[in-house]
Amino acid sequence: MFYLHMVLCNLKRNKWKGISTASICIFVFILLNLYLTYIYNCRMQLNELPNISPIYCSIFNLNGSSQVGLEISEDLIKKLENSTKVKNVDFSIRMVAGIGDFPIEDWNKKLNLNVAGVNSITAVSGISLDDIHMEDDVVNFFTSSYPTCIINKSIMEKNQLRIGDTVTLNLYYQYYDEKEYLHYAPLELLSLEIIGTMDLFNTNTLQLPPDILIPFETVREVFHRNKIDFYVDSASFYVADPLQLNAFKDEMKSFGLLESVPTAKLSYDGIALTVRDTTFRTLASQLRQSIDALEGFFPFISTIVIFIGYITSFLLLNSRQKEYALMRALGAGRGKCFLIFFLEQFFLIILGAFIGGGTANLILKGTLEVVTTGNIFLFSYFLGCMVALWRIGKTSVIEALFCTE
Repeated sequence: MFYLHMVLCNLKRNKWKGISTASICIFVFILLNLYLTYIYNCRMQLNELPNISPIYCSIFNLNGSSQVGLEISEDLIKKLENSTKVKNVDFSIRMVAGIGDFPIEDWNKKLNLNVAGVNSITAVSGISLDDIHMEDDVVNFFTSSYPTCIINKSIMEKNQLRIGDTVTLNLYYQYYDEKEYLHYAPLELLSLEIIGTMDLFNTNTLQLPPDILIPFETVREVFHRNKIDFYVDSASFYVADPLQLNAFKDEMKSFGLLESVPTAKLSYDGIALTVRDTTFRTLASQLRQSIDALEGFFPFISTIVIFIGYITSFLLLNSRQKEYALMRALGAGRGKCFLIFFLEQFFLIILGAFIGGGTANLILKGTLEVVTTGNIFLFSYFLGCMVALWRIGKTSVIEALFCTE
């Protein structure tokens, strides 16, 4: 109680000096909070950048001339499916078909339908979920392996089909020979339940819009059942964590994917990867440079706060040397005097930090930043204050009592 009484009496007697100390603490706290908040905002922007500017990747042939109509091996398909460094992988495989059974000699007359096996609505350009009409969830259709299909309305009307009917498709798959000529070969006579319809696609696409959509896994099972090498003719995806871009590229290289070589010979093997990361890399580089520059100033900022704590405390306490000397002359030890002066500064600094923190939180709406600022501020400012008190404690009692200044 004695120390508390002494501290309160001293604070009342030196209220203007106390107000000055608290005001300086508030000002320094707010400035330090602004500095840390800016660093935090830059980090938040960097963490949100993958959502704002995702990195899109697609597989091309080696000379980069074609993104569709390729032959992408099943081995690569499985590696992409199992990779944790990619997400939203879209596959499509194009086929042709005719309704009903017919001899192979009639293929050029009967194969009048474009069929696509896809694992996502985004795997087919020119279509959206609004273009598909079905009772079940569209997403479940693309991820299933059931023998179902979605047919274009015009094809439904032309062949007098309705939802719930079963249509038998004579499927033919596409392949390229050694001279890169396109050929068709019979795959399977496949019966499919019609569970939905789709409107006409936009014509501004890389390929002709498909007339029929089949779940990707259903098509894969058909290839496996007939012991035919499975492949897809287009593949695209996004980088799962763009902030780990180098690790992603290393994995893609381990998969055997190469960079496009414009001078390479024409081939339809899907072995080249295009990564559209220019925008992301530019923005991420700018944010990282800003963060590095700001964090590089942290030791300097901390030193300034320590220096301010030292100068403020020293100047305010230096004018009270006679008071310190009188206390010592009346028998108070150095430890007792130090504790009284320290508690005065402690209450003022805490008051300033509390008001400064409340003001910063009210303006900047960042509780976490305020707490971090408070820890750094109190440590740095108190360190400077302790040095000032230590210097005051070394004051000669005789010199202070008889000083005429």
